[in-house]
Amino acid sequence: MAWKNLARISGRQMKLMFRKWRLPPRPDDPRGVPRAVMRQLQLQTLAGDQRPYDLRLQQLLTLQKLSKGGCNG
Repeated sequence: MAWKNLARISGRQMKLMFRKWRLPPRPDDPRGVPRAVMRQLQLQTLAGDQRPYDLRLQQLLTLQKLSKGGCNG
């Protein structure tokens, strides 16, 4: 396997070569579940059934809505 001669690569080419690892995080989809909530749900170990996941997801979504001040009541 031939190695690249890194001495010939300019700074711009070097940045482009490693760019895929340095991309900024993607923004949350406004129509979907926020990434922070999904990460928190992923860290919790729940039973293999779908029902505990759904219940905990709804709890996390309401907690996030309340913490953002989204309660109009």
